[in-house]
Amino acid sequence: MVMVNPSTNIQNFLSAHQLSAKYAQQIDHWFSDITDDFILHQKRAKRPIIIGIHGAQGSGKSTLAECLVQLLITQHHQTAIALSLDDFYLTHQQRLDLANSVHPLLATRGVPGTHDIELALTTLDKLLSERKNIAIPRFDKAHDDRFPIEQWPVLEVAPKFIILEGWCMGACPQLDEMLTLPVNALEQNDDPDAYWRRYVNQKLEQDYPALFQRIDSWIMLKAPNFDCVYNWRLEQEEKLQQTAVTVSNKIMSAEDISRFIQYYQRITQHCLETLPEQMDYVFELNMEREIVALKRPKKSPPSVTCPKASLLVFTDLDGSLLDHHNYRHDEADPVLQNLKQLQIPLIPVSSKTQSEIEQINASLDNPHPFICENGAAIFIPVDYFPEQPAETKTSGHYWVKEFVQPRAHWQSIIKSVKPLFSDDFTTFAQAGIDGIIAMTGLDVHAAARAARRQYGEALAWHGNPGKQKQFIEEVRKRGAQVLIGGRFLHVSGQCDKGRAIEWLKQVYEHFCPDKRFTSLAIGDSQNDVAMLETADMALLIPSPVNSFPELTRHHDVMKATHCGPRGWAEGVQQVLKQLHISTAIVH
Repeated sequence: MVMVNPSTNIQNFLSAHQLSAKYAQQIDHWFSDITDDFILHQKRAKRPIIIGIHGAQGSGKSTLAECLVQLLITQHHQTAIALSLDDFYLTHQQRLDLANSVHPLLATRGVPGTHDIELALTTLDKLLSERKNIAIPRFDKAHDDRFPIEQWPVLEVAPKFIILEGWCMGACPQLDEMLTLPVNALEQNDDPDAYWRRYVNQKLEQDYPALFQRIDSWIMLKAPNFDCVYNWRLEQEEKLQQTAVTVSNKIMSAEDISRFIQYYQRITQHCLETLPEQMDYVFELNMEREIVALKRPKKSPPSVTCPKASLLVFTDLDGSLLDHHNYRHDEADPVLQNLKQLQIPLIPVSSKTQSEIEQINASLDNPHPFICENGAAIFIPVDYFPEQPAETKTSGHYWVKEFVQPRAHWQSIIKSVKPLFSDDFTTFAQAGIDGIIAMTGLDVHAAARAARRQYGEALAWHGNPGKQKQFIEEVRKRGAQVLIGGRFLHVSGQCDKGRAIEWLKQVYEHFCPDKRFTSLAIGDSQNDVAMLETADMALLIPSPVNSFPELTRHHDVMKATHCGPRGWAEGVQQVLKQLHISTAIVH
């Protein structure tokens, strides 16, 4: 934990960390601007925000975290704290127990599965609640154990900025088949059956998302490759040798370091391949750890003005805009381009997660809001409207309107009825990444995004229709709602796509008072019924696996003649013509 004395200046900071003048230049060139972003983010959120820092061993995570705290306190007069994921390691005894019961390699701290995630979550929740006198856990690396609680530092006042750094922060689990072949001698000799790395991967998949979802803004210090980690760690040990004040500080030899970094190699390499696109700020490093570039993969789009046409297109994805089998949208691209030219908002409304829809919006170059998990929440890019809409919170780069409780609540309900239904269903949480891939045909990255549900639980039904009805009745008795999608059941709260689109339409009209918008809802399955009934106009897309959704309304309802994106394009063209907006399709 680091709290900076306000009287400390940059020069003292550089001296304390044995940093060169080049680092001072990096502060001026790179870091000062992002602290301005954080200040703006916190003001909009009106609560403490958490900044996560990912980087390979020796990349400079802790130094950057302390530097940001320094800048926030001394230049912006804010309260800030730097935490390390290392301070949330399991105790020495707990890891020995894991080594005896699971695998000997778990005695060594560092990999997922050796952290006390519950302790980390509890600590962050206390900081976010802005309580006073908060004890911050500390880990004593010299003795490889947690400091006694009475030695933990106590914060009198919760800070506005919490910076949490760690080498595996934000890491995603790997596909099981990727774990088979060892990546180094440690895995070859000490984990020949891949049991240790499968356990680590499982913990990363099950326990760590709850922590990573707390992060409001992500920074990555991106190493050029894994090979440089050895030299960076060697440099760290040399610094320790120069500054060590007690015999208890264990200095590793070059041979020790070579073996030690092998514990981290697999996940570090995986992160270098998969994480950059998920980060808000990616600082690319050279071999000397100097920043050579800054990339902003998730940079918020610019503010959107009121659409030229008074039409809002709310569209289902799977089976509607996206092909049911291959998830492509090629046949709809000319119409999508026309909507873009007309500045007509394309608003995805899906059972998919925030992460999944973000990826689709990026592929469509679509800057508009989206509705995820069957109407559970609406994500509006920050600054999309002139002001933050009422009833929303700021989370990352979004203003978020939530309609239901978080995922854990609905999982507990499903768990309570599980004994009644034996093997009749498999939840996404039970299936894990591999199971989701098997059920959906998604690749590992897409499956990881599908697993990151926030407001409900998806499940595949294996039993007969009669037992499915019984299941739905049992969870409804316990306060849950079940939506039947194209392939999965979705268990969540009393929300629906109709309520969500109506709320968002009212927000558009609030900020564009000279317009009365027509809402068009597009869908292909029963879980689209609520928005198809609510919207001013409804477009039904034929499905290769289901009949048309059953509606009570009969006015302003159209049925496409083709499935998927071809039918979608056909129907939207018809609507544009009917509303006399445009018939010219750009090729």
